[in-house]
Amino acid sequence: MTGNEKPGERQNERVNNEALGTAVSHFLASTPYHACLLLIHPEIVRLQTAVSYLTQTNNWPTLSIGKELSQALLPIAPRQRSRQARRILPELVSRHAPGPLLCTEIDLLFEPTLSLDPLALLREASRKVTLIVAWPGRYQNGVLACAVPEHAHFRTWDNPDLCPYCIITL
Repeated sequence: MTGNEKPGERQNERVNNEALGTAVSHFLASTPYHACLLLIHPEIVRLQTAVSYLTQTNNWPTLSIGKELSQALLPIAPRQRSRQARRILPELVSRHAPGPLLCTEIDLLFEPTLSLDPLALLREASRKVTLIVAWPGRYQNGVLACAVPEHAHFRTWDNPDLCPYCIITL
């Protein structure tokens, strides 16, 4: 224990990491049709911590969807970006087949001008590559949300069609 930690803090962190690792292993063993696991929490730092742990523990690659997709869309005319994003995202993901691939910074998928369905895009891409997605939002009472209601990227899905092991709230 270092001087900055509270008693028991490191142990609680380790237990959370162990629980995360166990849940991810259970998901991977379940072989769902859409191999898309959502790690859900409204705090980006918490998502980054979980992704970092999975990267270090399993040596899985990470894809910053926002960074990679925005670079690919930049030279494309604004009117064509929505259609091209639907084509480009699966290409970016397929480079990491068979996965698992940790997907971070997914905010661009929620950009209103692109008119995308982020959950449908990720689920479709997960048919070829197992995805573990850092999802900035909440899952409560069968409703999946991204962002907060005041945010331009706010979206909800009632009863998303995901397997019981495909959602992990952190």
